[in-house]
Amino acid sequence: MSCNLIDLFQTVPGNPWSELQRADRAWSALKHQQPMPFVAVGGAGRGTWAEGQAGEIPVLATTELCGQTDWDVVIAGGTLGILLGWGLRHKGYRVAVLERGALYGRRQEWNISRAELDMLLDLELLTPAELATVIVTAYNPGRIRFYQSQTWEVEDVLNLGVRPDLLLDLLKNKFIQNGGYVGEYQPLKSIKIKGDGVEIQAGELTHKSRLLIDMMGHFSPLTKLARRGQIPDGICLVVGGCAQGFPQREYGDLIVTTTPIINHCQYFWEAFPAQDGRTVYLFTYVDVHPQRPSLTELFEAYLEHLPAYQGVDLGQLSWQRLLFGFFPSYRHSPLGSRWARILPVGDSSGMQSPLSFGGFGTLLRHLPRLLTGIDSALKADALDRQSLSLLQPYQPNLSLTWLFQQVMRVPLDRDLPPNFVNEVLATAFAVMAQAGDHVLKPFLQDVIQLPGLTQTLVGMMRRNPGLIAQVMSHVGVNSLFNWTGHYGMLVLYSWLAQKSPPSASNYEQMRRFEQYYYGSGHDYHR
Repeated sequence: MSCNLIDLFQTVPGNPWSELQRADRAWSALKHQQPMPFVAVGGAGRGTWAEGQAGEIPVLATTELCGQTDWDVVIAGGTLGILLGWGLRHKGYRVAVLERGALYGRRQEWNISRAELDMLLDLELLTPAELATVIVTAYNPGRIRFYQSQTWEVEDVLNLGVRPDLLLDLLKNKFIQNGGYVGEYQPLKSIKIKGDGVEIQAGELTHKSRLLIDMMGHFSPLTKLARRGQIPDGICLVVGGCAQGFPQREYGDLIVTTTPIINHCQYFWEAFPAQDGRTVYLFTYVDVHPQRPSLTELFEAYLEHLPAYQGVDLGQLSWQRLLFGFFPSYRHSPLGSRWARILPVGDSSGMQSPLSFGGFGTLLRHLPRLLTGIDSALKADALDRQSLSLLQPYQPNLSLTWLFQQVMRVPLDRDLPPNFVNEVLATAFAVMAQAGDHVLKPFLQDVIQLPGLTQTLVGMMRRNPGLIAQVMSHVGVNSLFNWTGHYGMLVLYSWLAQKSPPSASNYEQMRRFEQYYYGSGHDYHR
């Protein structure tokens, strides 16, 4: 272990070294297929969490009646749950948002595009003036560059920085002032699903609700229980931080590589101007093999390669925050609903691309669909397992991205050409950039659409057929067969999404239409 790394953490407010070690213990437990003792994503104990087997939440179904309920909806997990909670309260429902600790956001900015952020205005959850108070940075353009390739630039993608602490405080106050309830320091202990409601033991209190929404993140104990020990198919390891002292740059980096494959990992960089410096992340895609690097080792690689990437000496930097975490993804996603009256939403549900970190951007994309669907489910009392699963359906454009992650993930059992991943990505982005923003921008925002995908694949085969043959050999026959099936479903969904929507009063048909609409990327807003 590098002394420089320990020294670095000691200079950061709060000295999050213990948080890094706790996250590494959780990552090590997952690699060795042991119960995860605790997971923290980010510094100061904030972010996604889970408890081990002793802390798993028991779920019991009974034939008893719940009786009069306190709430229409209880949301467990307040960081993003307050956003959905305010949306449902805005529709007139009795809503409680529970958080295991205090409900507040980090100072670290969330990067988002304006078209995505405007969803809060369209849904009337914030006014333009309120929204303006939480946007603290803006930049253009965003760069894309791969080792030994040219540089491409794109405007208005992830170019706004939103302060989570300001946004959550604003939403929390509006929610409470309009009759919502926030229960802080109320971790879930047990759940009883009854004939007409769900009884939730949280901290020392008991809440009775018609519906429980799980927004406790990737490592939700309910998600662990539903997946029954399933090992993630892919992991994104992320380290980074925000510091002052970087050279002044008005642009951001959306995805950049500066090296070939190193230690069976392809390192990717992101960098964004921030309110109090510049934020720089290093991430890589791996599996759960025990020999994969720890977060501590990835941080050492971060410090080793950062000076050359940013053109700065480490001694010139004054670190404001350090961030780290690992994000699991599963081929069999989204999870759907495994119980009546319990709906996973956001990262708990697996409703995110295996290429992204999930979180804020993913929730904003699906927020209109979720608010409409949950509203319809409550009105129709469609709260059984099958009806709730229609709110988290299979989407082929998400499943298609598994092949892309597999291309960027370097296996441990064989050696790829050192520049294989860089060459594949440089070829793909050259084709997309030539096609134009209508192809490039959706992909950068994790929205796969049939025309753009097809145009990119055809262009890559024309540009470098030998490389495509290498990709096919790398991913294998089974992955190609599965990918072809998802591509066929994308064709079908794209056709079905063009039909007239059914009556909103028909719960199942409307949910099916939304499945086709979102699953084909027709929801994308430029």
